[in-house]
Amino acid sequence: MEQFNDWWTTGRVRLLKQYKRPLFHKMLEYLDDKQILLIYGLRRVGKTTLFYQFIQHLIDAGVNPGNILYFSFDVAKAEMGDLLRTYEQEKLRRTFDTGERIYIFIDEIQKSKNWQNELKIFYDLYPNIKFFICGSASISMQKMAKESLAGRVYDFPLKPLSFKEFLEMKGVEVRFEEWNIHERRILPLFHDHLLKGGFPEILEEKSEEKIRHYLRNNVIERILFVDLPSEFGIGDIELVKTLVELVARNPGMIINYSALSRDLSRSTTTITNYIGHLEYALLLKRVRKLRPGFMMTSGKMSRAYLASAALSYIFAAPVGIGRVIENLVQQELDAEYYFRDSNTKIDFILKDEKIVPIEVKYGKVDLKQFLHALDKNKLDYGFVVTKDIYKEEEIYGKRIFMIPAWAFVLFKDEFFADLLV
Repeated sequence: MEQFNDWWTTGRVRLLKQYKRPLFHKMLEYLDDKQILLIYGLRRVGKTTLFYQFIQHLIDAGVNPGNILYFSFDVAKAEMGDLLRTYEQEKLRRTFDTGERIYIFIDEIQKSKNWQNELKIFYDLYPNIKFFICGSASISMQKMAKESLAGRVYDFPLKPLSFKEFLEMKGVEVRFEEWNIHERRILPLFHDHLLKGGFPEILEEKSEEKIRHYLRNNVIERILFVDLPSEFGIGDIELVKTLVELVARNPGMIINYSALSRDLSRSTTTITNYIGHLEYALLLKRVRKLRPGFMMTSGKMSRAYLASAALSYIFAAPVGIGRVIENLVQQELDAEYYFRDSNTKIDFILKDEKIVPIEVKYGKVDLKQFLHALDKNKLDYGFVVTKDIYKEEEIYGKRIFMIPAWAFVLFKDEFFADLLV
């Protein structure tokens, strides 16, 4: 514990990153609440850094450094109860139910057996403890938290850096009101972001070989060879790797379990389970198919994307830069739906207060299927993400907004608010 918590003696967090992501400021609003704060996200996206920034914020606010505990189950093994009792007895040397407020940060908590029930006990017994927990998994952690910690936890996703965050970390500012005069300056940074995938540690790396080596070793292989086998006892690592490679080569591919079972000579159940495991590790994202009218989803024919477009370059060249851009658009939008039937399609559909249909056309702009899909679903507008075209035009009674990819991912919210009026 002393190795993890050097601020107990120095009063400062070592190697602290200065840039604070939007999630840091959002979570500050929950700092005084009793509820546990749960952060989940892909490996190497900055969860531990966020914890360290919170710890330094608490110290700067006057919290006794000894009242802050950090522990990572990714580095050391321990039972949750033993860990907390050891801290109580040997560091605090007083019981949790007396004295000042205690802040406890637990990293990669999903690797601790029965963590949710252990946490529940301490949460209920000691109201002066504020827990921060994080992990590189999503579905299982949220499910366990909601089942065992109902009403006791708020959860937050931490994703790879958005293009906007990428530029902010590099000290580059672009105002929406004048975005179109910055294309020449921003395009090289856009492609740099595309290659690095929003992973903070390689923000300034110049070597493409080192970037790919980092992503392969610290993200892909760590998940495939360490996380998934330890969590699920997976024996067929090559099959999992093959599934990731298939998506990497063809982002947005439709997941046909029967065809994959036949082609890979594995059972449909095994394929289904392994796809689920990759989602659990936040490496894969499934986008569900919407039925006509967008009121219902279909459980079949989901499309698969990687959590970061940069991972498409790890295994082999993807089918084309347009598909990688499509993956990036999905990643930035966190889009959950698409539409397709026999002769029409819409790449992504956002369903919130307003339906927003989005098509990615990074190469040749052929809108025939997109326009038919808009017509079929009674929509009179749509966004088209292009390589370098920016214009608004009316085609067969449909308002079509064409926006270059770099500008779209940087200012998507502003474009939606400005154009959909």
